[in-house]
Amino acid sequence: MISILLTLVVFLIVFAAAVFVYITASVNAEADREDAIVSVPLVTSDAQAFMRALAGSASDHLMGGNKITVFQNGIEIFPALLDAIGSARHSIHFSTFIYLSGHVPKQFADAFSAAAKRGVEVRIVFDKSGSKKVSPALMAQMRKAGCKVKWFRPIRWYSWSRYNHRTHRKLLIIDGKIAFTGGVGIADEWDGNGDSPAHWRDTHVRILGPAVASVQAAFVDNWNEATGELPIDEKYFTTLTPAGETSMCGIQSNPVFGTSAAQRSMAVLIAGAGRRLWIANAYFVPPRPFVKALRSAKKRGVDVKILLPGRYHDQPAVRRASRRTWGPLLDGGVELYEYEPTMIHCKIVIVDSSVTSIGSINFDPRSFALNAEYGVVALDRALANQMEDAFVNDLRSARRVVADDLRRLSVGQRLKDIFFYWIRAQL
Repeated sequence: MISILLTLVVFLIVFAAAVFVYITASVNAEADREDAIVSVPLVTSDAQAFMRALAGSASDHLMGGNKITVFQNGIEIFPALLDAIGSARHSIHFSTFIYLSGHVPKQFADAFSAAAKRGVEVRIVFDKSGSKKVSPALMAQMRKAGCKVKWFRPIRWYSWSRYNHRTHRKLLIIDGKIAFTGGVGIADEWDGNGDSPAHWRDTHVRILGPAVASVQAAFVDNWNEATGELPIDEKYFTTLTPAGETSMCGIQSNPVFGTSAAQRSMAVLIAGAGRRLWIANAYFVPPRPFVKALRSAKKRGVDVKILLPGRYHDQPAVRRASRRTWGPLLDGGVELYEYEPTMIHCKIVIVDSSVTSIGSINFDPRSFALNAEYGVVALDRALANQMEDAFVNDLRSARRVVADDLRRLSVGQRLKDIFFYWIRAQL
């Protein structure tokens, strides 16, 4: 009997390892598919044409008449989100990858609960993987107050194969008229001003105008997956009047087969750069075609700078996997910088001082081939200049990576980097 059990255990271990290897290899291959850009208008020559092309790459359309407001770090982001929740009259739709326990999660649970008690419809989607450490007491509090709180893809015997596909989106929509998106999660790590190891650096935006409907659609997609319901009443998709002069495109990405909207949009952003391409990204493990595209941008005279987390990284394995891509990038003249004060969690691309991408999309196989993501790409020179100023300020607290950094790595470190690069899709 014991020998039979041991045989069964060994079989299950081998089977699980085989499944892991297969999924990892297949996702890596999918993310490494090349988006060969046949042609794309350069931002510097025709920004409106570029934005239309980018919208086409994401199967969306360009929406004018929007206003976008930037919030930096928890000290600005959390008050703006909480104020919006407090102002809600009929509906709050919220989806996040990370919701943990602590002071900040308690503040949001209290705000959601108060809204539900005054009659506001509160729908919340938590990712089952990213939010697995959420306090049961906070969950109970929100549900007791009347909030509808649902899990995105909890593991089930009949759907275990989909568990690897998470929702990484960060969405808040108030009364169908005000939307927020960006990189911030609901945890104490994001509190403060991004100026110490305990307080992460991040960026979020508030959107007013017709583009709010795109953010709402991304939430409905998550809610439908989590519950089977489609909240598409007129009050959720209300008439939206122009609120500003910013043209925007929503990037709603749901990888299943083929390249994703997230991957295609990033390929177009790189291809459309004619003068400047600045990227800040928390989890930067670019597939081989993107390494080639970044090198090509530099070769055609584009100023390519990439800002990454340094020693303060919540996923050290991702930093090791990322390091495997640095050699070819440095050889191609791409400038790499590591942010030193704390974990930098931003997901930002700025192109030619005119176009800005902000959202949840990382430069890695998870965002490109596994996770549901959302971001916005905005044509707004004032916004781009504001984001460039923030980028330059971050560079003052960053260390430039040089080829000698790689040459100094020990054999053991190099072997670890190779291993984590191979399993990059599962990090």
